[in-house]
Amino acid sequence: MLLKNEGGILPLRPTAGDTIAVVGEFARTPRYQGAGSSQVNPTRVDLALDELRAAVPDGVAVTFAPGFGIGRTDGDEALADETVALAAQASTVVAFLGLAAADESEGFDRTHIRLPASQTALLARLAQANPNVVVVLSNGSAVQVADWEMHARGVLECWLSGQASGGAAADLLTGVVNPSGRLAETLPLRLEDTPSYLNFPGEHGHVRYGEGVFVGYRGYDAVGRDVSYPFGHGLSYTSFRYADLRTEVTGRHEDGNLAVEVSCEITNTGDRRGKEVAQLYVVDPQSAVARPVRELKAFSNVELDAGAKATVTFVLTGRDFSYWGSETGGWVLEPGEFELAVGGSSRDLALSASIELAAPVVRRELGRMLTLQEWLDDREGSDILRSLVGTDESGRPSGILGSEELIRMIGNFPLSTLQALPGVGLDHAMVAAAVRRMQAAQ
Repeated sequence: MLLKNEGGILPLRPTAGDTIAVVGEFARTPRYQGAGSSQVNPTRVDLALDELRAAVPDGVAVTFAPGFGIGRTDGDEALADETVALAAQASTVVAFLGLAAADESEGFDRTHIRLPASQTALLARLAQANPNVVVVLSNGSAVQVADWEMHARGVLECWLSGQASGGAAADLLTGVVNPSGRLAETLPLRLEDTPSYLNFPGEHGHVRYGEGVFVGYRGYDAVGRDVSYPFGHGLSYTSFRYADLRTEVTGRHEDGNLAVEVSCEITNTGDRRGKEVAQLYVVDPQSAVARPVRELKAFSNVELDAGAKATVTFVLTGRDFSYWGSETGGWVLEPGEFELAVGGSSRDLALSASIELAAPVVRRELGRMLTLQEWLDDREGSDILRSLVGTDESGRPSGILGSEELIRMIGNFPLSTLQALPGVGLDHAMVAAAVRRMQAAQ
């Protein structure tokens, strides 16, 4: 997938007399599959260096220097000197960087997400020698790009793309194929920014999954944290415009037929055929439980010729707007307003609209362990409590119910605690009566 394309450096457009300097050992010794038990025996392995030489027009030279060793640093300085000299004579530099198999495998966890220092140091020197640098990455898991991407005008993330990865990289670099891949994860500025950083890897054999539902992009969005590239990001050699967002709510939630149809028009505004991955996110502005800022609920891949347009339609059900209720043991749809947002990534949402959904209010089973505020938020529970507590001579609610300040201070205490506190107007008998009346009403 294409992460960065400053000034449209990609696709490469070499003409006779140009020189492309291919650097990086991964160009001829590819990392195309995982380590450990994921390894397979390929029928063949395409080398990016060979494939790129075959793809360029006649009269274009493709030179090569390894630049670094994979999984070792012996001799890297001499290799770097040779590579920088080669880059200075080229029209464009294509640097193949990545992680060795020993850096990521089953059986152990990575302790950082940086590329090897020998590679990032080389990249900085390449950029000084030649401003036209493109990086092609080979890695199985996310890497930090914030500390080196300023030295590259283009960044192409190829991951571990199999035995034909060399040909695929050459096709993307030369524009035979228009990139359309999207990030299925967020690339953070640094490891310390990740939602699980303080909890992982744990200690004494225990890991606390403290991020809860705020994993991945949900965690970054919840705290408004800057990232290098957001979830869903991916560039193309063409451009797209979103317009005319329409929503329609059909059916009823009560009988299981609720459906929300969302559609928009996408136009290819560039000069070549390409694919756009339209993404639909749901936002619940006011929820009884902690929910992500936005949640991906649908996506659609549409391929368009230059200048062409198409209507993309998504259909959501009640489940797509619901949260899991631990107390009810099922999915809960809260009635009220939801926001729908459509765009090219989780942080590039061109269109949005609000809808109102009707659904029965799911009432919590009020008991002694629920807080005073939870009782007061329930209309029937509030009436029961107020009738039991009564009023003073002036008609003002007695005890804590007559003081907004006290409710703000200790309204988050459960009734079982408040019944033992003097001066709040609640005792064991009142709480027991409130629970009995509530159970009878429910």
